[in-house]
Amino acid sequence: MVLTITKPQLDLLYRESPIFESLGRILAERSVQAASARAASLASNKPEERYLTLLEQNPTLFQRVPQKYIASMLGISPESLSRIRKRILTPVKS
Repeated sequence: MVLTITKPQLDLLYRESPIFESLGRILAERSVQAASARAASLASNKPEERYLTLLEQNPTLFQRVPQKYIASMLGISPESLSRIRKRILTPVKS
């Protein structure tokens, strides 16, 4: 089930309920922090590091989301993601 609320309805809810206003602020702050962390990761981490971090933080994501969207989220092409996955999953031969 998906619920929607218009901006005027949300403003009214915030005015009439300080608890919802606090909740809205907290959710907005978390969203900004997540976006900031993602931008920092894209700027400073190698694609393989980003892949491993995402795999560690959300392993079921890879079973639910198509590879092309995961690649986009990691800032790489689907082909690059495929190569990274192959490199990680293939044992090194001695």
